[in-house]
Amino acid sequence: MAALSLRKVDHSGLKTGQAATIILLIVAFVLNSTVLVAFVALAQLLGALDVAYAPYRLLYQRVVKPSGLVKPHVISDNPEPHRFAMLVGAVFNGVATLALLANIPALAWVLVAIVVVLANLNFWLNFCAGCWMYYQFNRLGIPGFTQAPLSSN
Repeated sequence: MAALSLRKVDHSGLKTGQAATIILLIVAFVLNSTVLVAFVALAQLLGALDVAYAPYRLLYQRVVKPSGLVKPHVISDNPEPHRFAMLVGAVFNGVATLALLANIPALAWVLVAIVVVLANLNFWLNFCAGCWMYYQFNRLGIPGFTQAPLSSN
């Protein structure tokens, strides 16, 4: 159990991704841009897969962090729930992209709006709905959801 408490997540990196998601999706709506929605979906998917070249990771590591605009905020945390949250966002934005391509804009922009609202909840209030879902699935014993919340001891 002690090994779990050593797990760390840089929440400033997560906040950078949330801010980028919010900004890009609002711009996508204003411009009616399928390409921007698809880009956010891809960025979220690559983040969920924890690849080294994930766009939000690169933005944080190569631009935001070196600029000194944001200081790292590394805390004990499980990365898996955050990756799951990014996957949920990627699915919503991926379906929104397909809806835009299929000329079903109302569905697309509702899905995008849900992601924007949830990203804002996380950015401003530190409530990660995807993380909450992940931990509920863990509590229910659903396979694949292996990490329990870290104890605050």
